Amino acid sequence: MTREIKVRGRHVDNGEWVYGYLIGQDVIVGSIVEWDSEYFNTEFWYKVNPETVGQYTGLKDRNGKEIYEGDILQDDNGVGEVEWVQEHCAFMVFTRNPSTYHRLESDGSLTSTTVIGNIHPNPDLLEVSP
Repeated sequence: MTREIKVRGRHVDNGEWVYGYLIGQDVIVGSIVEWDSEYFNTEFWYKVNPETVGQYTGLKDRNGKEIYEGDILQDDNGVGEVEWVQEHCAFMVFTRNPSTYHRLESDGSLTSTTVIGNIHPNPDLLEVSP
């Protein structure tokens, strides 16, 4: 089984999310629509803020929404941010209260997990109450 490798990032001009394939660190392009041995043309290309780029995890929340790196999830463990953790070679959710990681695993549909936002426009969703 192959997993779809795609990313999203926020367009530098209007802040809207752009979905597609990353070229370099700050350009997201759509599918290739025409090509030959010397030329190719993509459906679109947009310059994005590289700090907002996040990869698709291959998973969806209980509502069928795709989960990306940087998304804020709410589940039985609380509220946390999806991060790539290199030492585990996995996408994991880092919860702030208590401060723990848990692995983001599933058959593709997380039945008790909901995407409630993204860290870039909504960092306040991760604030821990005293």
